[in-house]
Amino acid sequence: MKGFQINLKEFSLGDVLQFVARVKKTGKLRVSGDVSGDIYMKEGLVVHAADGVDTGMEALLNLSFINLEACIFEPNVDAPQLTINEDFGKLTEDIEKRRIEYGEVKKKLPPMDTVLKKSTKDLESAVALRRTDWRILALIDGKRTLGDVITQSKVGGYEVTKTVTWLKDQGLIYDPREADRVIRTLARFLKVLFEDFGKNALGWLQAWAAIDAQNKKVAAALHVHTETLEIETVGQLNPDEVITALEKLTAFIRVQGPKTYGKVLFKKKWQQFVSRVEEP
Repeated sequence: MKGFQINLKEFSLGDVLQFVARVKKTGKLRVSGDVSGDIYMKEGLVVHAADGVDTGMEALLNLSFINLEACIFEPNVDAPQLTINEDFGKLTEDIEKRRIEYGEVKKKLPPMDTVLKKSTKDLESAVALRRTDWRILALIDGKRTLGDVITQSKVGGYEVTKTVTWLKDQGLIYDPREADRVIRTLARFLKVLFEDFGKNALGWLQAWAAIDAQNKKVAAALHVHTETLEIETVGQLNPDEVITALEKLTAFIRVQGPKTYGKVLFKKKWQQFVSRVEEP
């Protein structure tokens, strides 16, 4: 097998690993993106990984969920050391478990170009801060982006993302642009919803807003022109309100949609809608 290059915006790292495992090849996968790293395979098995901070399974897991752009496979390159000794089934199971954990963390994680700031809150819980927490906190200076913090912390991307979300939850750091961003997230969801489902979507939103006061508050933060379905932001919501609202609204639509379109047609339209919403 010759070397190859793959766009990791089109394929996941897991897809690439499965391909190399299936053809049972030996070589090095050089990946690059928010961070860079190397993954070594021997006869289709992953035997070593390094991301500049960690090695072994932790490095592989870090690389599996940081935003990556490209991957180059160099055949017949031996690993400098053996740090991973798991069959491919167990390895993919571990990656899937971490993927689920990271998915929960990512819901609260700001974009990589976000410049975080320290809050003025007293460090009441300072005694509970770990060395890693202090290291991340020291890098958050109102100038570095989150991507810079991950790169310069030298503690691994996954550990940084967990730490950042925890520090935010404790009120020790904040994203000064968060309020604007979260309301735009909701506005984008509704924009695509209106484009795909038209006036039916407006009816669902209005019915959902009438269920309780919190739903009404969320809907009131956005003004929808009933004729053109254009959206204007007229209020602010915190991230938890947006996350909860999107979960509740989604659940409501998935109940009402089949009543409007029938199960088969709604399922098809809903899948198309979800893929559009998830586009970067």
